Amino acid sequence: MSNLAINKKTISPSTRIDSIDFIRAISFLMIVAGHFVGALSQNGIDHHYFHKYYLGGIGVSFFIITSGASLYVSTKNKFDLKVYIKKRIANIYPYFWICYICVAVFLFLSFSTVCLGKDPVRLLITFLALDGYLGSTVPNTYYLIGEWFTGFILLVYILFPFVLWLKNKNIYIAITIIIISSLIAIQNTHYIVEHFLLWNDDPFWNPISRLPEILLGVLIIDLLLLKNKKLNFFTAFIALLYIIIVITFIENHYMTYNMWGISMWAMTFVIICCLYENIIIPNSVKKIILFLSEYSFVAFLLHHQIIYYLVTKIQFHKFGKFQFFYFYVIIVLLCYFLAYLIKPIGDKVKRKILEL
Repeated sequence: MSNLAINKKTISPSTRIDSIDFIRAISFLMIVAGHFVGALSQNGIDHHYFHKYYLGGIGVSFFIITSGASLYVSTKNKFDLKVYIKKRIANIYPYFWICYICVAVFLFLSFSTVCLGKDPVRLLITFLALDGYLGSTVPNTYYLIGEWFTGFILLVYILFPFVLWLKNKNIYIAITIIIISSLIAIQNTHYIVEHFLLWNDDPFWNPISRLPEILLGVLIIDLLLLKNKKLNFFTAFIALLYIIIVITFIENHYMTYNMWGISMWAMTFVIICCLYENIIIPNSVKKIILFLSEYSFVAFLLHHQIIYYLVTKIQFHKFGKFQFFYFYVIIVLLCYFLAYLIKPIGDKVKRKILEL
């Protein structure tokens, strides 16, 4: 796929890629499922209907790729650094701060827990939404919401202009540099943690380690905008062939949390996108998917606290399969209900920031 062919297809401000919305929605559902089972396991209750690690891992991988895709669409073929920074701040911080305040007030009223302290450094880390991400290297942060992914994606925002610049210069050089940088970052995580504050001790929770997925998000947008059914099917076939080769000759398990496993999850993303764009989806279903996609970030910010609170209140050890899935649905609905209430407030703050 040549850069020339791609550059002829511009991205309008109103562009929406239906498959990206769909994957963003199912990513959230997978992450909630993984964390739900993980929270039960921490309380001594083991249900094996969901895998507590890998299902969430696949959801995160999908989220990362959709983030790269969304960043690429939002640049609209014209990168303005000032506008870019303003949009990134407006897309994250209003929702993070409002959700943080809501959760902090709820915990105080429910458990008389005061989450914030007096340490100015830790206050700054929380204000910048980096507390979950830095939890492994900075002890006793004032973390409540967002987990590691919020800080991770903020650092990705810083790196994305470089990814975009490389891609526009030469796509093959970009792929080579980004993959090599990722491998170096993964292999040298412990050394980097000792010398660089903004780094997580999990090799796969760092922005440079996952830059290939960000670049993949960019490339998938270029592919889908061509609206070439034959090319989409061919790309899906190549992605499937890659998965088969890896499972056959390199890593014999799809659910493997390493570079090969993540690469297979990324190829699964490609397959879903390419096939989804070539099927007819009823408008009523599209509206539901769009809602789930648009509210997924706020729901994501809240879901962990909702899960932990409910797990401490419900006797899950008495649950059978039906009750387990029924309660999972309740958790998802509750996350979206609260997101529906909170997001409009964040939207108002976002508009104010963009008007500055």
